[in-house]
Amino acid sequence: MQKVCDVLEKLLACGVIQKYAIGGATAAGFHGEPLATRDIDVFCYLDVPDGAFLVTLDPIFKKLAEFGYTNFDEEGILIHGFPVQFLPVSTPLEKEAVEHAMVLTWEEHTIRVMSPEYLAAIAMAVGRPKDRARLVYLISLQNFNNGKFTEIIQLHGLSEIWPAWAKGLGLLES
Repeated sequence: MQKVCDVLEKLLACGVIQKYAIGGATAAGFHGEPLATRDIDVFCYLDVPDGAFLVTLDPIFKKLAEFGYTNFDEEGILIHGFPVQFLPVSTPLEKEAVEHAMVLTWEEHTIRVMSPEYLAAIAMAVGRPKDRARLVYLISLQNFNNGKFTEIIQLHGLSEIWPAWAKGLGLLES
């Protein structure tokens, strides 16, 4: 995993991506117990090419090919044996999560990872069954900041649905 982080930092240094943060189950595992996941989700800022209407991942894949990474496993490109899925930042919540990513050092390797509060808010916004389970896990972490989470969900229009979620997931009493 550390070598994947080194490649991400090289992409950042080359200017292929402007900012990034690891999200999803991989990021959640950095805040507590490792979670089972098939791939590494990398949320990143990408420039829209001149005259284009859509963001393309081609610059990332071209640079990774120069580094020797050309094989895919389902939706992720294999980097040191890990399928890595690059996800362009697409919502204000994701943008803020990347902007406020924690920059950690892990055995002399730099890793940028979303905080548990942003991961929980994104899980709530996405709302899949696995996101509900992740939300329960994240909120139970010792370092989870409820005040920060409340600020995030208020800012991103999720506070109105939070009571129903919390009650349904057994996080609040009736």
